Amino acid sequence: MKIKHYSLILLMGMSSSAFALNVYDKDGNTLDIYGRVEGTIASGDNSFAGSETRSDLGGRLGVYITKDLTFLPDTKVVGRLEWQVRTEKNDNNTGDSDLEARYSYIGLSNKTWGEVIAGRTKNPLYQVMRMTDKYKNFTPNVYNYGITTIDDSYQFNRQDGTVQWNAKFAGNEIQMAWVTGNGNSDNETMDYGAMASYRKLFRVGDVRITPAVAVSRYKRQDGIVTTDGRNQHDQIMGGLQLNYDAWELAVTALRTSISRDNKSDNNYNGFDSLLSYNFGKVKLLGGYSVLNEDDKDIAEKEDWRVETQLTLAKDTWLSFTYDKSLANKNQKTNDDALIVGLRYDF
Repeated sequence: MKIKHYSLILLMGMSSSAFALNVYDKDGNTLDIYGRVEGTIASGDNSFAGSETRSDLGGRLGVYITKDLTFLPDTKVVGRLEWQVRTEKNDNNTGDSDLEARYSYIGLSNKTWGEVIAGRTKNPLYQVMRMTDKYKNFTPNVYNYGITTIDDSYQFNRQDGTVQWNAKFAGNEIQMAWVTGNGNSDNETMDYGAMASYRKLFRVGDVRITPAVAVSRYKRQDGIVTTDGRNQHDQIMGGLQLNYDAWELAVTALRTSISRDNKSDNNYNGFDSLLSYNFGKVKLLGGYSVLNEDDKDIAEKEDWRVETQLTLAKDTWLSFTYDKSLANKNQKTNDDALIVGLRYDF
């Protein structure tokens, strides 16, 4: 790796989190700006660099608005626009366009009944997936792998034409979505999509216990030809997260069934795990994931990874990640990835 690549990361790598910069707040109207800029250097066949050593710079920029409604108590209009610039390419080895809209929605939010939003949203399945999505340089994709790689008939996440309800009642988190569009893919392919999830936090002494479950169904339009005759995609997933002091343990599992015209179903079982410990400014994480297809001797996808995150300042991390791929598309592999990244959230 060349010294100039490290200099690029140290000077320019930065990243995003919750709405951190309030630029307007008057008469019930608010405008927040948030974003991410991050730089990575990667090496290894299991990374975006392939057989070379390459650097990548990307980020996100978003705005979030609210407006109080005087004629409806405790109710406001909410809206979000968020764009992504060449980020997360190391997670899926693709060459996506430089700029795309991640989220774009508007809706109503009530203090008691939650919010109803319409547009391109974060799907309810993430209530389970976020349990193991804690890395800075890596995204466990064993769950979206089933749609984006095995069955490319549908967009996995951030679908257009979505109406979604998000609510919290006494520690219970409920999300439900109905999808009529389908992101950047062919909208004529999909008849409809439906998703729902439930998440709950319990406390037993100093231990926090969080179970979650999520289900989804995507249905193809009649008469439309899709990959290998696939006409319906059903998925159920569940997870359990335990937090005690500086320790965190999370395990998630899934069952995916893809119905096909005049053929047997494609059925898959998936598993992901995460164990982390926080030493103050240093956090260590590790995990293992696998996706198995029924009646196959070799996994559809299997890998493990470890990561060290060093907090340099508030919302600023320098991270080192090693990922080892053991299987891909029912073929054994021995590929690895070494990623160094610097992120700053604002």
